[in-house]
Amino acid sequence: MYYVLDTNIWLDLTRGKISCAELSSKAHIQVVVAPFVIMELMKETVKHKGKYFANDQGVFQCMAKFRVLELTKVFIHQRLWNSGEEASARVGPENYKKLLQMIVDSGSYDEFIERTKSAGSEWFQAENWDVTHEGVLDKELRAVDQLAKVDPKSIATGLAKLYPFKGSFPKEDSIETEFSAALEYLRSVIVKVRNGANLAKNDRGMFVDFQILFYLADPNATIVSNEDFSSEISKSPHKDRIVTLAQFLAL
Repeated sequence: MYYVLDTNIWLDLTRGKISCAELSSKAHIQVVVAPFVIMELMKETVKHKGKYFANDQGVFQCMAKFRVLELTKVFIHQRLWNSGEEASARVGPENYKKLLQMIVDSGSYDEFIERTKSAGSEWFQAENWDVTHEGVLDKELRAVDQLAKVDPKSIATGLAKLYPFKGSFPKEDSIETEFSAALEYLRSVIVKVRNGANLAKNDRGMFVDFQILFYLADPNATIVSNEDFSSEISKSPHKDRIVTLAQFLAL
């Protein structure tokens, strides 16, 4: 079993509510890091131009202790086809580990930015991450707004079309089974949008929540979050592998 920490758990670390030792000191507990969570936190470092660099650096130093997962795009492909063939992203876990090490080894925010601009770096646009991230997020949230106009049952069909392999598409039943928590959550959000919810204004964290729930397709994965998903996820058998920080610390 491994434990995927939601962004809000890492934010607790930045605020001093928990310590890195509490997350890493138990030999029987394997903590892992979702790559988009790294980016969520780093874009805040960039947004504030390193104002809280020393504190942020401590959080990334803690993150660097743990394994980084594949991006959800690659993870989904691997789960659906049981193959890493044709499943690739521009950056992978090793690149995110290097990014974490860059910030850990930097003596200042400016030095970190300079390191990201070094020859061959995949992170040369780091100083624009805040603006870039918000633009991508706005695009994804608009896509959810569009989904609210179609039949929720068609979501699995649309997802299947994104993951062809050797001329075939995954079966919708497989998608519904593998990613039941993520899809149930998304459909719950769509209901909220249909009832007038403004995601861009009031729930910008929704997209990251949606992404992290895909990892529950792996029966060895458990998500640790301060978020209460009980009203959005009540039917998926994966719901029991979403635990609170208090439950995690009691393990």
